[in-house]
Amino acid sequence: MNMFPEERKQKICDLVNERHSIKVTELSQLMGISEVTIRRDLEELSQQKRLLRTHGGAMAMYSVGSEISAEELIRSNKNIEEKRAIASLAYTMLNDKDTIFADGSSTVHELIKLVATGSKKQISVVTTSLTTVNALSESSNAKVIMVGGEVNYRHNHVEGYLTTAAISNLRADKCFIGINGIDEAFGYSTPRFPEAELKSEMVRSSIQSFILADHTKFGNSYLARMSADCDYIITDARKQGYDYDWLADRCTVLFASESQKEGI
Repeated sequence: MNMFPEERKQKICDLVNERHSIKVTELSQLMGISEVTIRRDLEELSQQKRLLRTHGGAMAMYSVGSEISAEELIRSNKNIEEKRAIASLAYTMLNDKDTIFADGSSTVHELIKLVATGSKKQISVVTTSLTTVNALSESSNAKVIMVGGEVNYRHNHVEGYLTTAAISNLRADKCFIGINGIDEAFGYSTPRFPEAELKSEMVRSSIQSFILADHTKFGNSYLARMSADCDYIITDARKQGYDYDWLADRCTVLFASESQKEGI
């Protein structure tokens, strides 16, 4: 595909924005251009703040207040293999008869599907997510407790004062939540204040807390900061060039790719 350099870079931007995230190998195949050229263009576009460079590819630029509905995330299958790897490792942290909090994030949804069909028994799932309730509707492995509150139809869950008040009056063995941004200066964040408050309350009301986040979440920050720290972050793999040392005194980071090699 013969194009002028700027025309080529605009085409790359269009593909990234259309697909939200894409790998170098995919761009190379779609455009008929070498991976070396694609990587060079991605670096230049990243410096121009036209896209975000990720491990092995790129993702669309985001706004600190941008959001996508739970249904759209699940339908899009964005980073689905990474999310499934994270969920598989998170599932090993469960014990029979555990009581857990589960939010409505797409990666936690993958964990809930494992709870529904897996070998762990008598799991009590306390959730704010209607999607989670539906996923467990025919499971004999789990008892479901739906917390009340104001229904947010876009995100298919409940939220607000009644919801956080209910969570604060409960205790769970573990909580599993998703997050949009993990940043050294800003901490853990999400585009919406009600979600940040709810996730923080789940962490405070749990004996052990787990954030499930793929590698693209590291280095990002969003509008609303969580006010609680978690015990564990479970992610798929190390993000190229990212320094995880700042998290050492804050929590334990588990990498699904490394756990698979170790046979965990």
